[in-house]
Amino acid sequence: MRNCAIPYHTIPYHNCNAENHIHNVDVKSGHEDPGRADFERAIVSAGYGKFNYLLLLAVLPACFSSIFSSSSMSYVLPSAECDLGLTMFDKGLLNSMVFAGMICTAFFWGCMTDIFGRKKIMFYGYLVTGLLSLATSFSYTFWILLVCKFFDGVIMSGPYAALMSYLAETHGDVHRSRSYMWLGVFFSLGNISLPCIAWFVIPQTWDFTLLNGTMKIHSWRVFLAICSLPEFLACIALFAFPESPRFLILKGRHDEALDVFKKIYSLNTGKDPDTYPIKTLEDEYSIEGVKSSGERLQDKAYTCWKQIKPLFLPPNIFKLIAISMIQFGATTGSNSLRLWMPQLFAMIESYKNTVERDALGHALGLQPSFCYMLGKEKSQHNSTRYVNETMDNVAAACVSPYLNSRVFVNSIVIAVTGVVGYTLAGSLITVVGKKKLMAICFIVAAACCGSLYWANDTNGVLVLSSVFVAMSSIGGATVINVIVDNFPTCLRTMAVSITMMMGRIGAVIGNLLFPVLFDLSCLGPFVMIGTASLICALLIAVLPRKRKQLTTTEYVPKDMV
Repeated sequence: MRNCAIPYHTIPYHNCNAENHIHNVDVKSGHEDPGRADFERAIVSAGYGKFNYLLLLAVLPACFSSIFSSSSMSYVLPSAECDLGLTMFDKGLLNSMVFAGMICTAFFWGCMTDIFGRKKIMFYGYLVTGLLSLATSFSYTFWILLVCKFFDGVIMSGPYAALMSYLAETHGDVHRSRSYMWLGVFFSLGNISLPCIAWFVIPQTWDFTLLNGTMKIHSWRVFLAICSLPEFLACIALFAFPESPRFLILKGRHDEALDVFKKIYSLNTGKDPDTYPIKTLEDEYSIEGVKSSGERLQDKAYTCWKQIKPLFLPPNIFKLIAISMIQFGATTGSNSLRLWMPQLFAMIESYKNTVERDALGHALGLQPSFCYMLGKEKSQHNSTRYVNETMDNVAAACVSPYLNSRVFVNSIVIAVTGVVGYTLAGSLITVVGKKKLMAICFIVAAACCGSLYWANDTNGVLVLSSVFVAMSSIGGATVINVIVDNFPTCLRTMAVSITMMMGRIGAVIGNLLFPVLFDLSCLGPFVMIGTASLICALLIAVLPRKRKQLTTTEYVPKDMV
């Protein structure tokens, strides 16, 4: 079993037994058998064309669904504050619940994908995730919304892991990296399109009721319902594709795998499927030479542990800890500030719309600082809530933060800046080097985060936050490439899975600590995020130098979920 019983999750397939590869040689004649092939030769013989283009088209809504699932709540929180009675900590919980769900089931879905196949997990996974996302729009209490977002993250890990595997198993070595580059483009488009949809929908004054007036539907609920559409589209689109041929080979279903190769060949070349040159497929074995379809669950678990055990022994364990902490710090910063920026921009616009009108400083032409505006808006919000509670004034209406186009335009600018940053990083990484690029990114990110405290202009806040999110995201994405240089082929998938899990833990902790520190002092969350970026820069210095190229480095887009 060439994937060594380890789920693919996030990186392209690599052959664990490349050094023991046996060519298709006829024993009697000593010549290569043209009709018998392993997976790589079979997929290359199937060609590259219409099938691959249609697959990328089907992957587009799947990428959008990952972005919408993890980031949509950040645009909803200001508007839903009054409807659900949300506190700042409640908002942090809602931002982090998707990541918490992903953490709980990351390895579980890897096993399920290897047992039941890629297609089933993708189809049912996106279907259930779409239903859960739709259910969030009808959540009439905070706790129902929280539970829906948690299970949204629980289920989302499954189809995402299956999709990563499916892409690797339907492309040859030559085109595999290109397909993952397209994933990065699709994720970027998702990050840009989400605030555009929010800008169009959330400011609308829609107000109608359902269930005999028991449930009020506002624009933010319509926005959440729209965000479920990519998941249903991905479910429908991916259902039209066959099961992964590599999965079928690993299960010993060679005839079915050969039929899949023939369909791909026919679609790509326009020729009759029977003209496909490969007639027989080789078996694929585990590292112990035991056919995967005949193993018991205990044998698979033992084989898996035997394969990944070196990852937890020196010197790999020290490199794993350092790289995981870098990913932890990078994601703590980028996903915390990125998800909180719509809320912070809404507070700034509310300050400008209300408090600043009568402010003496405004009359004198003075520009308040970023933290001053946030502090004034927070104190006014807290005092209003205190008066309403102490006076038991039921008639006093809750006032949501002021939302204008500036809030959403700022979010779009941040997303576009990230895309530009990734594009430049792709060119600079070969010139500057991975470690130097990561160190520069984290140092610049820390400087931008610290400067936010003294920023006294909305445009300045936007520039600093955009550069911070772009730099911290690039630094975190480069971590995957560092793994390629520091771990042998058979350990990379598990190393990536562990570091990605640490990143998601960082996203949960960062989003929960942000409102707690913010209630204590405006400076608190920015000190936390800036310190995390500086620690990441320092940890890069302890990473060992790359002594030799273990295999061809392939760019893998960062998991924005």
